[in-house]
Amino acid sequence: MTDEEFFAHLLDLWGYTTGAENTYWDFRSDGDEGWDVHSTSQDGSTTFVGYFDQEVDADFVTAIHGCLPDLVRRLENAIDKANMYELAHDTCQRELYESELEIVKLREQLK
Repeated sequence: MTDEEFFAHLLDLWGYTTGAENTYWDFRSDGDEGWDVHSTSQDGSTTFVGYFDQEVDADFVTAIHGCLPDLVRRLENAIDKANMYELAHDTCQRELYESELEIVKLREQLK
């Protein structure tokens, strides 16, 4: 699986999560010692998503859920730029090689 395929797969999986397109995930104490994760819409309504024993786990999951689409887009843009630079590098290498061949031919003509 290529990096591009992996990122597309992650984004596809994210799209199936609760409220992925039009809500954000947040977490709050359940009143005991756990943390509930909810999908919250703009009107304030919530849908329970999951439960965590540790606040750091709930915080991490909600943060990743919120940033994943932007992260994948940035990674795809970085890959596109890297491919563009690699193509430009290859073009420059070819032009340098052709110039060196021309120099060799011109030196032979001078002799």
